[in-house]
Amino acid sequence: MTAVCRCAPHVRTRFGSGGDLIPHEHRVVRPKTPGELHSAFAMGARVIGGGAGIMSAAMPAEPPALGMDLGALGLHTVASDSGRVGALVRLAELQRTRLDGHNAVAAALAATATPAVRRVITVGGVLGARMHRSDLVPALAVHGARAHVVTAASPEPRWLPVLGLWDLTDPFAVLHVDLGAPGHSAFRRLAGHQTVAPALVTAAGLRRADGSLVVCLGAATPRPVLLDADQLPPAGSFLEDHRASAQYRREMAAVLVAELAEELSVVEAA
Repeated sequence: MTAVCRCAPHVRTRFGSGGDLIPHEHRVVRPKTPGELHSAFAMGARVIGGGAGIMSAAMPAEPPALGMDLGALGLHTVASDSGRVGALVRLAELQRTRLDGHNAVAAALAATATPAVRRVITVGGVLGARMHRSDLVPALAVHGARAHVVTAASPEPRWLPVLGLWDLTDPFAVLHVDLGAPGHSAFRRLAGHQTVAPALVTAAGLRRADGSLVVCLGAATPRPVLLDADQLPPAGSFLEDHRASAQYRREMAAVLVAELAEELSVVEAA
């Protein structure tokens, strides 16, 4: 017995009884289970993380020869009681969800791109793209958020810290996101004169129960960095380009962290 998976117009790809793909001429596959998704990886299919960004010079990545559409996996819902978000939930929809105890996430969503773009891009696309300038990732990281992923190396989905996605070397697909534990958190972003411009530095912070402040820096380093507020990396760890020097980014990171520390101390006292 085989199940037919609809692909690009007038083209089909079939999944065999063991989840194996029977290739025909095609451009996109639409798996219905994690097992079929893993089999699609074996065929060379790839999920396009941050697919909406392909329309912009901000993301010049070549699309894969064989793409993968996750729309049949049921990843469009938000379970607010458990904090679990489907990978295909759009950022605008997540903004409309009650995010009590996740103020940093709410602020990062509001700071991401424009309202029109937030109606298009998805949570899974943001994480799958692994862009160091992502506003959302640092905010998720300070809450201990996790991503539910299937990789080309294993058909079994597993949970990883969101920053653990940067360590994956095999192709992967994000299925769900756990927003992490609630807490006193906040988000800051520095982008120059135009607020929607790519960020120079982002910082999210969360006040732990023991009073310490955990911070995640984004945009200013090659990948988001989770650290204690008093452990800012040296200037050599920061990016340097035509927009800003590494030293400037470090100094601005220190300013944002100080602002977070002040805001979160006030919130905690209240």
